[in-house]
Amino acid sequence: MGEFVDAIRVHTPGNAFEAVLLALVLLVALLAFWRVAGRGTGLLAAAVGLGAFVQIGHPSIPMAIAVAGLLLARSAPATGRTRSWLPFARELAVVFAGFVLYEIARFNVVAERAPAVRNATRVVDFEKAIGSFFEPDLQRIATSSDWLTHTFNAFYSHGFLAVVAGAILWLYFASPERYRLYRNALGLSTVLAIGLIVLFPTAPPRLFAGLGVEDTVVQLGREHSFANEFAAIPSLHVGWLSLTGYVLALPYRRWRFWTIALLPGLAMQTTVIVTGNHYWVDGVIGTLISVGPAIVIRHSRPISALPGRTRSWLATHRPGPAGARRVQGAVLTLGGLFLYLGAAQFLRPGFTDFWGYLFFQVGATVVLLVAGEFAFSREGGLSGLTHAIAITCSYADVLGTDGNLYAHIDEYDKITHFMGTAAITAGAYDILHALSIRRGSTRPAVERLYLAVAIGIALGVAWEVYEYLGDRVFHTTRTQGRWDTFNDLVSDALGACTLGMLLWWQERTSAAPVPSEETYVPPPGEA
Repeated sequence: MGEFVDAIRVHTPGNAFEAVLLALVLLVALLAFWRVAGRGTGLLAAAVGLGAFVQIGHPSIPMAIAVAGLLLARSAPATGRTRSWLPFARELAVVFAGFVLYEIARFNVVAERAPAVRNATRVVDFEKAIGSFFEPDLQRIATSSDWLTHTFNAFYSHGFLAVVAGAILWLYFASPERYRLYRNALGLSTVLAIGLIVLFPTAPPRLFAGLGVEDTVVQLGREHSFANEFAAIPSLHVGWLSLTGYVLALPYRRWRFWTIALLPGLAMQTTVIVTGNHYWVDGVIGTLISVGPAIVIRHSRPISALPGRTRSWLATHRPGPAGARRVQGAVLTLGGLFLYLGAAQFLRPGFTDFWGYLFFQVGATVVLLVAGEFAFSREGGLSGLTHAIAITCSYADVLGTDGNLYAHIDEYDKITHFMGTAAITAGAYDILHALSIRRGSTRPAVERLYLAVAIGIALGVAWEVYEYLGDRVFHTTRTQGRWDTFNDLVSDALGACTLGMLLWWQERTSAAPVPSEETYVPPPGEA
């Protein structure tokens, strides 16, 4: 937070021309938005433009706001003069708060140079492997003259946020539905971007010696101001302009759609490469995490709008009270692990090499437990024992990795192997039991026991094969020799058999006949 506060600057016009230009632009924004939605909205728009200039010291965002206002005033003159400015103010507050939170996160997620260069090497090696490492050649061609270099630098430094700000304001008044799509996709992309920056810090080409890529901004005598120098992946410059093009193009069809959708992103993709700030892979990833959420949001529908068969399925597959409590317990307890992993990575970046794996594992466990409760709700869902062992195993693995217990306690790896396979076997047994109820099967429960145990042991063996191949191919050093592998397999088998037997015994006990409370009792003296 301190770094973010220190980065806040107050700028004033550097000369008379800039002062006059700023005043004219703000006046245009004020009058245009006043005409569109009233005096309060006009004052807010002008205030936003002034605040943007004071922070960044460039008139690009005020100019974009003025252009958006002129376009709106031309298309709908004086139609909204009585419109309240309060909803507009609330939306500005939401967008501004999201942007500030993103900036704070970027300032607090700062990587070290060594891992960032290693990851950059992986990116370059990938591009070379597929014959597409063209960044140095493109930069040489596109910076053949100073004016062209100045143009690319200006677009990278100032055109990016100006386009986004102008699009936000124009969409808010011109197309509220597309505005909500744009706003939500921007928010999701920032969350995904922070995750990628944490998991895969990457040095940009300008900081990777020997690539033949120069820093065009420094080359022309200027200085950079970055929250994190090693955040090449993803490129939100490319991602957000690709998203802008996609949202603006939605009303059009065929060649008009593709022209509007692709042009902003391609222009910025070229710019970030020419200025030495990104590889082409960065732009592709930035586009995926920006446009991808927008496509998903646009094609998703609320439950009320779903087809009748889907609504019926959701209604009939809603977990009962016990299942709902198990779902709530799984989400809350494993959600605590998510928070723990996030806080640990934030406070101690790189606290474990397996952070991404653990994060994915906890997420997959939540999804599987919740999905099982919904899919088999009519058959009683998953057992409490399955939930308990899966949650316990997740905590043991996360805390054991963070506390380095695997290295300090020889038996700890065997315990987690036991619990992991036990959780898999328990889930398999529950699913087989639910399927037998659904199909009206009369097969004995012991058959389910044998099959569930076999599934658990088979997946344990598959995990050992995965670790062995990882050692051979990627040099992960997961296995510790044949004796360690043998012990892991024994632990897997014990976990599968133990949990399978427990669930089988639980099923037989619950199915045992219970004397009825209405059993006939003969009167005294009756033989």
